[in-house]
Amino acid sequence: IIARNIVFDFTIVKGWENLRREEYKLKFFHNNGCSAIVTVKKKSSTIVFLDSMNWFTESLAKTGERIGIPKMSIDFDTCSDDELSVYCKNDVLIEFENFKVFITFLEDNMIGRLCYTKASTAMAAYLFRHYHTPIYIHNNAEAINIERESYKGGRCECFVLGDLSGQPFYVFDVNSLYPFVMQCNSFPTKYVKLHHRLTPKKLAKVLKEYAVVAKVVIETTEPVYAIKRGRTIFPVGTFETTLCTPELLYALEHGHIVKVLDAVTYEQAPIFKSYVDTMYGLRQDFKIRQNKEYEQIVKYLLNSLYGKFGQKAEDWVKIGDCPGEPDREEMILYKNPRRAMRLRYLLGELFELKGHSEAYNSFPAIASHVTAYARLYLWELMQACGHGNYVYCDTDSLMVTDVGRDNLTPYLSPTELGKLKLEKTVNHLIIRGLKDYSADEKVVIKGVRKSARQVSDGVYTQEQWPSFKGIFKTCKANTYVVKHVTKHLTREYTKGNVGNNGIVTPFVLMLAMVVQHRRTCKGPAVFCFLAFTS
Repeated sequence: IIARNIVFDFTIVKGWENLRREEYKLKFFHNNGCSAIVTVKKKSSTIVFLDSMNWFTESLAKTGERIGIPKMSIDFDTCSDDELSVYCKNDVLIEFENFKVFITFLEDNMIGRLCYTKASTAMAAYLFRHYHTPIYIHNNAEAINIERESYKGGRCECFVLGDLSGQPFYVFDVNSLYPFVMQCNSFPTKYVKLHHRLTPKKLAKVLKEYAVVAKVVIETTEPVYAIKRGRTIFPVGTFETTLCTPELLYALEHGHIVKVLDAVTYEQAPIFKSYVDTMYGLRQDFKIRQNKEYEQIVKYLLNSLYGKFGQKAEDWVKIGDCPGEPDREEMILYKNPRRAMRLRYLLGELFELKGHSEAYNSFPAIASHVTAYARLYLWELMQACGHGNYVYCDTDSLMVTDVGRDNLTPYLSPTELGKLKLEKTVNHLIIRGLKDYSADEKVVIKGVRKSARQVSDGVYTQEQWPSFKGIFKTCKANTYVVKHVTKHLTREYTKGNVGNNGIVTPFVLMLAMVVQHRRTCKGPAVFCFLAFTS
């Protein structure tokens, strides 16, 4: 059973209540963001409930526009039952026709089988025709922890805050940034060794043959290396961070590595080249033929694959039966010893969250290498653009000045993979913060719906549509309540120092190093604290 925002439909028809009455039991449950999967079973009968946003993370109106069936408008307060019926049938028609297009695409292009999410469908497509080099999933816990520390997202930063109107700015996007770095580079395929005593010189030697993830101490004047301190920041100074192959090579080339703390080495290979070559070729072909439906599907499959290697899973374990207990979720806080327990009551059974583990097929070093290559390529573009000529970046896009545009000329192409395409020229630009700006008539405010009503500066009221997890916390699992909430935007920039002129400079980190002196002066360094300075 597939529906757009299935949480709403499932709850409105009292899904949990009806399944309990028919004596179904929970087999699998997943709800994260727009993605939802619920599997229930009774003897030999199994029902799977899926959200269509598992594959198409877009509004139904956008889907309808893409496939040529416009979504209808309606006033729910005044419409008749007949009008409502026509409206709902049109919504179902959009969903149905969109899936027919999806299935036809998979069959006609021999992509692979349909799976429950776009990421798992992308993985199936990869394994079907493009898995030419074996990838060995390892279970070394210490190595996995280092890999997880190295896994950071894209670079999103403001370099100037305020009203920048008065000159034109140019918004450039990289043509498929993640697929580009996946096509051009090699990635870990097999765990080799965990190292505790590598020097920078030995690290350079190892990098000639192997892919590496390493925890290092960096001393730099360039804001190129990411660290996570709540947010992902790009400081300068001396600090500890965990880096992947491309970042380590850059750091060694520029003499930024003070000390190597721990490192993991891997065999490597260009494991994604065939997949990206095929998919991007299809995408360009569909674009030429103006087949928007297929072009969007290929885009989803191109961008979803790498994340499959970085997934984590919740470990819910059944600890008993609880017939008669209402479906809900509870958090129990214990005082002595201090710990928290999450319990989930569903369909007469009780489950406890035991922790989080690596998902099936998880190899975080692969995913972290993809994002590292992407961040470093964006840094290359920023360097080519020239300091002071870019004002904002977000993962695969840059907002630049006239001079920046001219400097980026060698990187420009509307279609070539990895090149920059001009998305928009902006004459009126106000940057308030991360994913919070006005570019001519376009207003972007992360977390604020387009339908939100502005009460005052930085204050908005909007609807809040709960997920399964949100509903479980209300203890009324069969009641769907759309709340109206007020959102206050603090708009405090926390990824750098903001000057009086609005220019943002990187944080300076000072890592105090106390060296244990020995006669040989070769004792291990002890790293004491981090401090932010303006």
